[in-house]
Amino acid sequence: MSTAAPVKITPCYLFGWHDPVLTGKVLASVVSVLVIFKYINLFNVFFHIAYIGLLVSAAAEYVGKLVTGQGFVTKYKPTTKSVAKIFNESILPQIGDLTIYIEEEFNKIAYSHDIETTLKAAGASYILYKVTSWFSLFTLAVVAVVFFFSFPPFYQTYQIEIDQAVAEYTKIIKEKIAEITKLAHEKAAPHIDTLVKKTGPVGSFVQSKFPTRTAGSTVGESKTTFGTAADASSATTSGSSQFPNAPSTTLGESTFEDAVDQAKSAAHEAAPQHF
Repeated sequence: MSTAAPVKITPCYLFGWHDPVLTGKVLASVVSVLVIFKYINLFNVFFHIAYIGLLVSAAAEYVGKLVTGQGFVTKYKPTTKSVAKIFNESILPQIGDLTIYIEEEFNKIAYSHDIETTLKAAGASYILYKVTSWFSLFTLAVVAVVFFFSFPPFYQTYQIEIDQAVAEYTKIIKEKIAEITKLAHEKAAPHIDTLVKKTGPVGSFVQSKFPTRTAGSTVGESKTTFGTAADASSATTSGSSQFPNAPSTTLGESTFEDAVDQAKSAAHEAAPQHF
């Protein structure tokens, strides 16, 4: 007589309600824990039980040593296995592998190994920031429980329609992002060029580090050129907008003396003459 192979319980199997009894038990347990955390202060209850149990243990040990010479707790304590040893051997290696994987993925996102993934993480962080500012953690936990236990069956029923809608809207979103990026580049390009020109050598150095626009991608031609001092001097002598030269004055010594003589003769004629 052949026995059925054990079913491997996976998240898809659990949240997909493939075994309604098992999924119902898990759901009831999760809801019970949420209710307990909501209405019962577990930390207060834990420390209350802890101090009472420790006092009873210390009193029983003291009375046992006083009466029989051996403490009751030491004498009648049950033999137990080391929980820490089991944890270190079975669970701790898996946690170590998980932490290494989480660290590698975090480094990829934080240091932009893939820019698209980093942008997605930034968007998700912004959404979570807004959501956590609007709702409490308990409300979010309840919503998460309802989502995980209700959405998988709904998705399995309408998988084709949901996949098509997601693909269509993803394509539209990518096209809109590309259009916005292109428009922002076109709007910012003239301002960047103006800033580069105003900053002089620093702007030229920064611009040299970026790819140069080709003739096909350049809108219009720049009328301003930056040349050397020799180019500037040649431009001033050969340009069409050259300033007119001031007329040169050649006033020699002889001309100056003639003007003095004429002034003296005019003064002599104007003076009164005595006969």
